[in-house]
Amino acid sequence: MLVNLDNEVHFKNVFTDVEVFKGFVKDVLGLDLEIDKVETEKALSPTIGAIKFKMDLFAEDEKNRTVVEIQKVDYDYTYRRFLHYFLGNLVDVQRNSAKNYRFGKEVYVIVVVTRAYKIEEKSGEPIKDDVLITDINPRTLEGQLRHMHNHQMVMLNTEFVDENTPQEIKDWLDLIKESMNNPENPNINLSNPAVARAAQLAETENIDPEAFQEARIHEMRKAALAVAVDTAVEKKEVEMQSKIDNAIKNALRSGMKKPQVMSIFGVSAEVVEQFEQEI
Repeated sequence: MLVNLDNEVHFKNVFTDVEVFKGFVKDVLGLDLEIDKVETEKALSPTIGAIKFKMDLFAEDEKNRTVVEIQKVDYDYTYRRFLHYFLGNLVDVQRNSAKNYRFGKEVYVIVVVTRAYKIEEKSGEPIKDDVLITDINPRTLEGQLRHMHNHQMVMLNTEFVDENTPQEIKDWLDLIKESMNNPENPNINLSNPAVARAAQLAETENIDPEAFQEARIHEMRKAALAVAVDTAVEKKEVEMQSKIDNAIKNALRSGMKKPQVMSIFGVSAEVVEQFEQEI
């Protein structure tokens, strides 16, 4: 039986294992890291930006001058938040080459999401992709890529895995999702050595009591945060609706006709008639 890898405590306990971290990075990014440790809660210099943040999992391959960060998302799935992490790391590796702005190392960020995105395209269309890749390479007017840097941020979402998801990535997303939904009899690819290692570390019998207690506390905090955020969103929606209602009433008071009000505010004739009665 597997512990829930959607829990940040269990996720970190498993993915701080060097072999698991290396295998995950190899399957997602195609990189062969040479590392002997994985750090947690690593913070960048406060001079990098006004927003302080810590990286969930961080490893640096000194030989190949490569930095890899993994972020496990709990509740806030805002793309801008992780873009800030990515760009912050890029600025950080430029510090020692300020005169020519060279990047001293390659930077990679992997973001693991286990719920539907709370992000959308500028058109308002919801984003429902299993893998999203952000880089900093320029493109021509014809859309041709000019490959100048390897830096990447890759967002993975367990909710949108399908038959087109690359098998190497699917192995890991299946592991995480099965730990959430089918922990007693997980259907995962144990022929992938790193996935098998991760599954072994995630077995409940291999988790010490202190980790279980910390995980429970984390779940309680996450639940409290979810309630607080939902309450704030609901309050904001109520306030916005109140402003719209007042705007409709003001429009009617100023003499605007019913068809115009319906067109501008996207409301029905019945709604307009109700406001007319109130004023």
